[in-house]
Amino acid sequence: MCVLSLVLGQALYAQDQKAAAAGPGSDAEYITLVKEYTLNADGSLDYRYVKEQKLLTYRSFHNLYGETFIIYNPGFQKLIINNCFTMMADGKKVVAPANSFNEVLPAFSANAPAFNALREMVITHTGLERGAVIHLDYTLHTAEGNAPAMTGNELLAENEPVKDLTIRVRIPQNGKLFYKLLSGAPEPRKSAENSFQVFTWHLQDVAAVSQEEFQRGSGEAYPHLLFSTSGNRNMVFEYLTNQPAFGMKISDAMKAEIMTMKKENPDPLSLALKIQEKVIKDIRLWPVPMRYSGYRLRTAEESWNSMGATLPEKAILMSALIEAAGIEADPVAIIREPFFDEKLGTLADIEDFAVRIDIKDAGAQYLSLTGTNQQDLKKLLSDKVFVALGQGEKAEYEHSGSARLSISMSGTFIISSDPKLTGELSLETGGASNPFLGLIRDKNKMKSFAGGDISKSDLKEIKVSQSSPETSFQTYTVMDEKPFRKDSSWSYFTIPFCNAGIESWGMKTLSAKRSQDVEIPCSGEENYEYTLTLPAGCVLFNPAAKIEINNKAGRYFFELKTDGSKLSISRKIRLSSRVVGPENYNDFKALMDSWNNPRQREVILVK
Repeated sequence: MCVLSLVLGQALYAQDQKAAAAGPGSDAEYITLVKEYTLNADGSLDYRYVKEQKLLTYRSFHNLYGETFIIYNPGFQKLIINNCFTMMADGKKVVAPANSFNEVLPAFSANAPAFNALREMVITHTGLERGAVIHLDYTLHTAEGNAPAMTGNELLAENEPVKDLTIRVRIPQNGKLFYKLLSGAPEPRKSAENSFQVFTWHLQDVAAVSQEEFQRGSGEAYPHLLFSTSGNRNMVFEYLTNQPAFGMKISDAMKAEIMTMKKENPDPLSLALKIQEKVIKDIRLWPVPMRYSGYRLRTAEESWNSMGATLPEKAILMSALIEAAGIEADPVAIIREPFFDEKLGTLADIEDFAVRIDIKDAGAQYLSLTGTNQQDLKKLLSDKVFVALGQGEKAEYEHSGSARLSISMSGTFIISSDPKLTGELSLETGGASNPFLGLIRDKNKMKSFAGGDISKSDLKEIKVSQSSPETSFQTYTVMDEKPFRKDSSWSYFTIPFCNAGIESWGMKTLSAKRSQDVEIPCSGEENYEYTLTLPAGCVLFNPAAKIEINNKAGRYFFELKTDGSKLSISRKIRLSSRVVGPENYNDFKALMDSWNNPRQREVILVK
């Protein structure tokens, strides 16, 4: 039985490979894909989705496209299935039976009583096989008054190739459409249809989205369309801020708890961080997109009492609690810089929320709603627009720019014949790698940054400690009882590094070729300088080396040398740009391959 399964599996794999040859790496292809948005005269909205999708491999229907999922809110939306059938490879038509359509609770609504009314229609397609074509046509109708405008944020590409792609937007003749095009998206064809203006984006032979790692987020490198029937960004934001939730009112019980916390934490920044921890730990995150609630937000008190909230509701709750403590705070929407247009009235480009606090000594600090960020989010997140929202106030915009990191680590060590390692190590961090907020929570936070064969437990007394929003610096005494990994007569010592920098990205293996840009979290540099005094009779087994690479992506330097019993180690890297185009990819790969080379991350000693 097992042998038969193995043979059958190999046969199916071979057939899948042959089928995918029609489109390299493709499990399926869209023959036709149409998305239509209509703003009706009464203010209601219609979204129509039509696809003809050909299945090329067994994986396409066993794992990928055997089902279609449609999430909606029955309270103000109506789902209409216009057509659903499959044309099998031999031309036989299989109409989806009644039991192909089943409503379930969306996964993100689980354990979220406030959103248990949402529904997810699961359509199980029938008659599937290699060469079959799925036909699906449905309309989602949204009642008037459940969105500030008709908006869209469309990536003009899919995970599989599309032969014919159409995005169509209909608005009344007396209306206006505002749009933004990115990364080569074409201008629309304009026409008239009955009482509507029609804007049509039509593309043919659209390549599939690349599956390469470390691409620019949210499909930024691919053609993109953002549109809205409103050209007034502030008016659209007022749809949110005019709601009672932005009144920031809290109950007396909530105020009492904050006052207790204030007595225990008199420092304003420490108090704000304690409130952040409380909201993150005690209030469950319900990741429900705003569009499914009609962009309606619950109050801070409702979120507190239900012990759960969506991201914008958490932002409102955290801001209300921090303001009750006497600290200025605002909910903040976060938007990717390339998608942002102050003249485009939309909420569809918001990808995250945060809270901005303003404290005299520390200035403005942006706090996360999902984790206790170690540094101001503005210094951590690249190319973002932070939009502070307040009731009765004009939105405030702040641009983060490109994140940079700066790490310098140096040490002088003596290795005894035991062997034991003693000495002193200094670590300076700046920009995105600076744990300014983390050090307020825990003065030993930077100790956990130590990696290699000197770890947190080996760092003893903190001799010097300085911290500011820009840079932090600490010096430690070091005592390591077992600094080496032994193998026969060889001793291996992994060169110490900071795991809060490039190491944290997990960028270990890079492909030989690249078709899309590489986006890394930060540009910047890391520098490591160490001196080890070796015991008598112990010598360096590695050959002395000096390697230097200078190219368009940055610089890499490594030097290993000895002078009597002293061993000197120098490792440095500078990454000039946060986004690396395919034309400079080989230069970037040369730097990272050298940085990750295990022979340049350790020294070997022998007696």
